[in-house]
Amino acid sequence: MKSTTLTTVTLLLMALLISTTAPAQDYTRWGLPDGAKMRLGKGALTGEITYSPDGRLLAVSSAIGVWLYNAYTFQEVALFPGHIGTVNSIHFSPDVETLAIVSRAGYAGDRFSTIYLWDITTVKLKKTLDGALVDDVCFFPDGQTLASDKNGDYTIYLRDVNTGVIQKTFKGHTGSIGSVRFSPDGNTLASASYDKTVRLWDVNTGALKKTLTGHIDEDYHLSISPNGQTLVSEGWNNEKIRLWDVATGTLRNTFTGRSARFSPDGNTLASASRDGKIRLWDVKTSELRQTLTGHTGNVISMCFAPDGNTLASSCSDSTIHFWDVKTSERCQTLISHTRGINSVGFAPDGQMLVSGGADSTMDLWNVWGEKTQTSSGSTIGLWDVTTGERRQTPIGHTRGINSVCFSPNGQILASGGGDGMIWLWDVLTGTLRKPFIGHTDAVKSVCFSPNGQTLASGSEDQTVRLWDVATGELQQMLKEHTNAVSSVGFSPDGNILASGGSNTILLWDVNTGTLRKTLTSSFDVLSVRFSPDGQTLASSRTVQVEGDVDTIYLWDVNTGKVKKTLTSDIDSSALSLCFSPDGNTLASGSSEAAEAWDSAIRLWDVKTGQLRQTLTGHTAPVNSVCFSPDGQTLASGSEDGTVLLWDLHRPEQK
Repeated sequence: MKSTTLTTVTLLLMALLISTTAPAQDYTRWGLPDGAKMRLGKGALTGEITYSPDGRLLAVSSAIGVWLYNAYTFQEVALFPGHIGTVNSIHFSPDVETLAIVSRAGYAGDRFSTIYLWDITTVKLKKTLDGALVDDVCFFPDGQTLASDKNGDYTIYLRDVNTGVIQKTFKGHTGSIGSVRFSPDGNTLASASYDKTVRLWDVNTGALKKTLTGHIDEDYHLSISPNGQTLVSEGWNNEKIRLWDVATGTLRNTFTGRSARFSPDGNTLASASRDGKIRLWDVKTSELRQTLTGHTGNVISMCFAPDGNTLASSCSDSTIHFWDVKTSERCQTLISHTRGINSVGFAPDGQMLVSGGADSTMDLWNVWGEKTQTSSGSTIGLWDVTTGERRQTPIGHTRGINSVCFSPNGQILASGGGDGMIWLWDVLTGTLRKPFIGHTDAVKSVCFSPNGQTLASGSEDQTVRLWDVATGELQQMLKEHTNAVSSVGFSPDGNILASGGSNTILLWDVNTGTLRKTLTSSFDVLSVRFSPDGQTLASSRTVQVEGDVDTIYLWDVNTGKVKKTLTSDIDSSALSLCFSPDGNTLASGSSEAAEAWDSAIRLWDVKTGQLRQTLTGHTAPVNSVCFSPDGQTLASGSEDGTVLLWDLHRPEQK
């Protein structure tokens, strides 16, 4: 193994020291896309977590890249951003100088992968290797060679880390390769394939040593014990883990679970399951030693610390737990990662931003990037940004939050959820008000009237409801929609309510509850928004077929006619719309559709219908966009689990 020089160790320790003593909010400005001034949230947990060989660092895959944490202080150290698509694999080099990341993007028929080699000390990209369809990589024990699969031709490649030159290939699999691993002595290379086999190769000669069969589903992950004598393989869907004797190729045992990992001494095997439980097994006796409970979702990945005392686990519940292996107790939890953001909104004074997401959480942020309110599980906290005081109240939603908005005076926050409930929160006191009960399906959109006295809600139960904010009583139920209602919005004078659903936009007289106009749209309506002067209504629609284009309609509210059509050359849907305070600009947030992938934000000139600017940086669909009250900042909430704040006075990007 290549020895680590004193200089490298010194630089690394200095980098860690600087990172762990820097202000906690500094990471909100790491790796920002051009035009953005801040990132709120760290992105959804999406893949592997792994300790560095020396135990100092923990790498965590997220929807926006790979985060590096100090394994002792749990402080952020670095972010390796810029990966297109899902991070499939992350591996430290043995000398902890390089981090290899595999990122895979695209759709069936047009997929591609990239292998990134990062300098851990400088956080600089050292090399990019075109890997075609790569799922996994691993370092040779000396750190000078990298093994990677290529699923286009079912081949394994050995490359020189410094030059990227292919040194050797291994052929024989008849299906895509999901995982590759070297034995500790470097003499054997193991590969797991979707052809339902595990193959053991002689690294020196390239010859096939053994073929292991037994899985009824595709093999997609491997682990080799520290002594190299035992191999673990996992099937794709059946949660079956198999232990193999490497020397003989015989099956030793079968366990229930997935994401199996050996402890550093090789005596314990950790496995996870979709019910959130982690089980620790005795490798020799196959007995269940311990069961670790605490996660509330699907465990994505696990890894033992090199000293074997700690097990880290990441979960779809947006948490990373650190477990004391001896006591089975949780010793630390990281909760700073979030799942998809469905809705964002500025407070009227522009000093707070609210975001609601798919993980039943709600966060309040001030404009300096400090989180002022967090709900997780059963509580919501409201922070006074001057004193730091935090108050807690019960949270009502039992499923994800689809829509959030502030009242015009900024004192009340409304949230609509997948559980069909609407809750109102007192922003000043943090107390929970009486819920609005009546919808029989998910609430997709909520909106306050301009005077703050009425709340409108649209639901998948095909109704629009108007509620008295003060009493919580239902004022009117509007039932002309024949499908789910995706978006509602009041006109600036509060006299008209627009509701969008399947192929139609309905304009309602708020005072009488009568239908004033029906606007017909092609495909489902995703978002409706009034211009500040109330004369124009913007709507977006779904894109369902390849070759169709992103289309936004600007309607004349008085005549019900289309005034202008805004069209991009991307076949994606505009999930969300928002007018700037002066009404001159319309922002739209996009998603993937058909065979395309688009996570851009587009700024349109309302008068000319021309595209002014395109903002890129999210790695997943943009579910919500919102201008600040002064129009100088645009907030975007994405399925990638982050909110980006964009400085609209920077030079334009195309």
